[in-house]
Amino acid sequence: MLENSCSSITLWSPSQDLSERVKKLRDEYFSFNERDHFRNEVMSFTTGHPWDIVYSEHAWGVVPEVYIFMEGYKVSLLVDGKVVPTSETFWHEPKIVRRALFFKEVVENYLPVQILAGELIVGGQFNTALSRTLTKRETRKFKRAEKKYVKELKAYDGYGFGNAGATSGHLIPDYKTVLRIGFKGLKQEFESLLATAQTQEHRDLLRALIICAEVPRILAQRYAQKLTEMVQTEESEERKEELKRLAEICNKVPWEPAGNYWEALQSLWFTHMLVMAAESYPGPGLSYGRFDQYIFPYYQADLKQSELELEFARELLNCFFIKHNYAYDYQGRVGNNQGINSSFGQLITLSGMGADGEDLTNDFTYLCLDVIEELNMLEPKPNVRLHKNTPPELLRRVTEIISRAQGAPFLLNFDESSMRALEWIGFPKEKVWDYAPVGCLENTLQGNDRSGTVDVNFNLAKAVELVLYNGKDQATGKQVGPRTGDPTGFTSFEQFRQAYEVQTTAIMERLIHIYNQSDEIRARYEPTPYLSTLVRGCETSGQDVTAGGAEHNFITMEGIALATTIDSLLAVKKLVFEDKKISMSELIKALDANFEGYEVLRQMLINKAPKYGNDDPDADELAQKVSKFWSTAVTKYSSPYTGRRYRAGYLSWNYWISYAPRTAATPDGRKRGAFLSNGVCPVNGVDLKGPTAVINSVGNIDLSTIPNGASHTISLSPSLLRDTEHLAKFEALLRAYCEHGGTALQVNVLDSDTLKKAQQNPDEYRNLLVRVTGYNAYFVTLGKEIQDEIITRESHQI
Repeated sequence: MLENSCSSITLWSPSQDLSERVKKLRDEYFSFNERDHFRNEVMSFTTGHPWDIVYSEHAWGVVPEVYIFMEGYKVSLLVDGKVVPTSETFWHEPKIVRRALFFKEVVENYLPVQILAGELIVGGQFNTALSRTLTKRETRKFKRAEKKYVKELKAYDGYGFGNAGATSGHLIPDYKTVLRIGFKGLKQEFESLLATAQTQEHRDLLRALIICAEVPRILAQRYAQKLTEMVQTEESEERKEELKRLAEICNKVPWEPAGNYWEALQSLWFTHMLVMAAESYPGPGLSYGRFDQYIFPYYQADLKQSELELEFARELLNCFFIKHNYAYDYQGRVGNNQGINSSFGQLITLSGMGADGEDLTNDFTYLCLDVIEELNMLEPKPNVRLHKNTPPELLRRVTEIISRAQGAPFLLNFDESSMRALEWIGFPKEKVWDYAPVGCLENTLQGNDRSGTVDVNFNLAKAVELVLYNGKDQATGKQVGPRTGDPTGFTSFEQFRQAYEVQTTAIMERLIHIYNQSDEIRARYEPTPYLSTLVRGCETSGQDVTAGGAEHNFITMEGIALATTIDSLLAVKKLVFEDKKISMSELIKALDANFEGYEVLRQMLINKAPKYGNDDPDADELAQKVSKFWSTAVTKYSSPYTGRRYRAGYLSWNYWISYAPRTAATPDGRKRGAFLSNGVCPVNGVDLKGPTAVINSVGNIDLSTIPNGASHTISLSPSLLRDTEHLAKFEALLRAYCEHGGTALQVNVLDSDTLKKAQQNPDEYRNLLVRVTGYNAYFVTLGKEIQDEIITRESHQI
């Protein structure tokens, strides 16, 4: 920890006790612009045919900030691609086999083998853009479908409805099985199934899985060969022994089962980095699940048998963690853009309950916490599962780190609330205890679940605008929603609320229509057989993971601007219909003028109507109605091509900022362009009764119909976590959250003065990590709009 010369708080910094090895590797990662020996920048690989495709717009459909770059990415990556020759027989194979063969060829002969000086976990180049290996005829169909999808996507995004796209990552592969039986065991299972497969489609899938199961062995052996060569020229005897040991490990895993802690970490990394390579976009949301649970047996056994020193175990874990940050080299030359620099979310989950509600915290949980605190890096992003039986020791350790690290390291997930919602959507009751979040905070099962956790993002507040303008977009005057009637003729709030539900349904259906297009495009043209080797259900269903082959399949719609919507409806209910202080026509005129010349009316909307976030029964009752309406309605829809069913979540990512200019002024007093609300947080500045009241309001929504999880961020003043007494109060607050809060909480322990100084002097605040909405980020690398929003958040007192 370092005392910043411009700040009143001590900024979280990497530990001064990092080993020389770890410090060097950490510093090396942060030297992107100075590195000349290795950058994990995107490498594209093409078949060389003029119609080839190496980039898909639909994989970026949920990131409006990159829409303007899409055409440039598509062309430049293809032009820059290395040509991988293919045989004539290659083009007679089915798509999924072609994809597997191409992936194998790239890994075996083209993907560079890079080993950094001193590292103990190897595997470097994984950011790729791979040919989709489509024929000319298939490419024509793909491009026609993609063009239609992109046109509609940009139109609805332009109106501020939301966005939708079949993104990669956002799942937990079956890493535990790789550690247990290796890819050799998986290959044997696939070969056994192939002998009895009944359909050609199933046989083709299994052939592709068998090819892909060989790929990790090929990569690992290439690294083993490189390590062996390095031994010959290495002068340090100590490093020679490390290189020899690493070569032995790479000759074994991940092909064979992992036999110890070091092998387990190396096996995991090879397996993980290849998923990122195979998906041709570095695994946003590609997560590990309950990392401390399945690594602990290896760690514990090695310590008991004196095969491992504790400090070396710590150093190995540091090296493992550092590797994940190289995903950001993908966009190293692009620069900062609205927080996209923090988009990868390779989440690890720590602690949590067992099948009988017992706590599963172990010694390795605490080692992970130690390494997270001492390393101060973005990836992997840690989540800690809390529940009513969480031990006091763990809760104290978590609160201590939060108090010292600006709160940024952790997402806190709450088991009881999360499990209720997962069971409600249809996951087996006997399995939900073993869930884990992916990406930011999205809850899934492990190794058999393709829940598409940020596929659709829906601006709830836009429906309020459409009611007020009878289905028209206020900015353009275009009829973009159904005609629900002139609101000046409404005689009751119930009419207004029913109109809101009609507009909500219409926007939902439009976004679902767009997403279904992207889901079909991906399923038809972009199989990922390597990933399918790691998702249970694919091998038995005969379907690739992109085509709905997993045991569990969902698509998630994320609600944006919940509190803005609730407060707007409350203002209409209270001031227009109940107290009749404002007429509907006056309200609409004020909104048309963006409140210019209507400041008295605006202040009435802000100060005289109830606000969500204050434990107000009327406000919370309406919040529950709004939430339950759309979150239950969305479950009635599914993707026709894959059969994946929709489910709800509240993760605003950066959209509560990007959709603010496209949403008219709202009846809560917000002007067009001012931030919408984030996740399930109250509107900034209106929660006046402290964090306990906010927690109660979040709990009163009843998130049992929100299986994907609900992002809730609170900001606390550093002075309020300054000593043992105040930490105890914070622990009590977290216990209360278990009892009556939401599913996911993130904490910033910051004051606005520190953040303003960081904006003005970014070089002095490079280590300042903050929580945004489900993810953490270095504050100075965020876009100014997000920085400003974080600064405006209210700091509570406990």
